[in-house]
Amino acid sequence: MSYWMNDVMGASIDEPNETQIREIVSSLQNLADDEHPDVSLEHESGWGLSIYVDGTLLWENVEDSSIPPREITLESWDEVIEVLLKLSRGDIGAVNQLDWQE
Repeated sequence: MSYWMNDVMGASIDEPNETQIREIVSSLQNLADDEHPDVSLEHESGWGLSIYVDGTLLWENVEDSSIPPREITLESWDEVIEVLLKLSRGDIGAVNQLDWQE
């Protein structure tokens, strides 16, 4: 299973491990600005998460335009990391079970 992450400056990292994912999220908290507001994790299935500095996650399938994007704001960065790790493992069902809002 393949996935990759884009850091706050747009650089792509193939299959980052948990430590790298935490570093990328941390860089968002320190470096985000109006031009670079998010980081993202994309899975080969077409599902992706964009993460914003306020803890909002945008969940979408870029390969299926019939599925509307959804979002959620999580309470902690640890929760954000857990969702990213689920997607990195391809656990789409677990990510879909969150209380997403259209």
